[in-house]
Amino acid sequence: MSNSTGNSTVTGTTSWAVYGYDLTMPLAWIGGIVFTLSALVHIFQYFKHRAWYLYLLMLGILMEVFGYWTRVLAIQNPSNNAAVFMTFLLTTLAPSFLAAGCYMTFGRIIYWVTPENRRGFRQVWIPARFVTMIFICLDMLSFTIQCIGIFFLIAKLSNSDRTSDQQNQYIKTTYNILRVGFIMQNIVFGVFTIVVLRFMFASKAWKFDWPESGSNKWRTLGWSVVIAAFLIFSRSLFRTFEFTLNGGDNYLRSHEWPFYLFDMVPIVFVLMVYNVAHPGRFLPSDYCTIRHGYKKPGYKGVPATKAEEDEQPAAGYSRVSLVPPPLAPPRNNAQMSQAPNSSVTFSSPWNSRPSPGADRY
Repeated sequence: MSNSTGNSTVTGTTSWAVYGYDLTMPLAWIGGIVFTLSALVHIFQYFKHRAWYLYLLMLGILMEVFGYWTRVLAIQNPSNNAAVFMTFLLTTLAPSFLAAGCYMTFGRIIYWVTPENRRGFRQVWIPARFVTMIFICLDMLSFTIQCIGIFFLIAKLSNSDRTSDQQNQYIKTTYNILRVGFIMQNIVFGVFTIVVLRFMFASKAWKFDWPESGSNKWRTLGWSVVIAAFLIFSRSLFRTFEFTLNGGDNYLRSHEWPFYLFDMVPIVFVLMVYNVAHPGRFLPSDYCTIRHGYKKPGYKGVPATKAEEDEQPAAGYSRVSLVPPPLAPPRNNAQMSQAPNSSVTFSSPWNSRPSPGADRY
């Protein structure tokens, strides 16, 4: 085995066994630059729209950025086991946090556009109040399993007193653990994608209850969640095949290009989808906070901005305070004498129009 850090590949240390192929510098640089540019746009949008609830999505994006730059460092310095393991850890676990952003966005969409009497199991398949919590907990369980497998590999390969057979056994055990984590992650992502897709069609049943100014906006955001969830699911499916086929000894594990095509590219498109259709652009401002005030019974949200409230008062099920118009001041005796034939009629404070009978006499 050889080491070459000039411009193409690097192999040679025992820690590279976790990959099964030669890492190339140009592709690592491309990944680092692409994720960095997308991350800068996301950071700008995060603060511009004050979408504070997307903190897990932002964490996943930063993990991807550091994951690819540590990949560059690992190629430049193949004896740096910390960089080797760090890039493997970050690029493997980051999509779980991106998926959490999808779960949290979908939970807010349900409360924004669905009437209270339609938030049950029959319409959503999962009670709206627990949608985000259920999927995040299941996703974190698969995340924990993957962490166990990766840290087991790091602990074993960091020990220099090992034989080649022991190293192969450690890698095989790690693959078995990761396989369980990815299979569970596939199930969670698959079910979530089906639930969101079904909701997009079922929600047409209460179309007349959609926010008046957000009927098209929320549909755009909803389909964005569907696309992002499908992309993350496809990436997780690839990683499952990678660690499952032939016990991990397969073409996907022995060549680098499948990783970039089926792992990096889907995740890049996920970030691009949220760059174009950022949830902060569509959700009302009080749905973008970390607090869950919108889950209170009878809550009706507010428009995203004051301009939207002035332009379309019903945006986002806005709270409207019904105040009756003031009563007209009573007329004095001189005013009464000037119109002796006028009939005196009662005018409701909710209806400022004059009585139709007053014009007949």
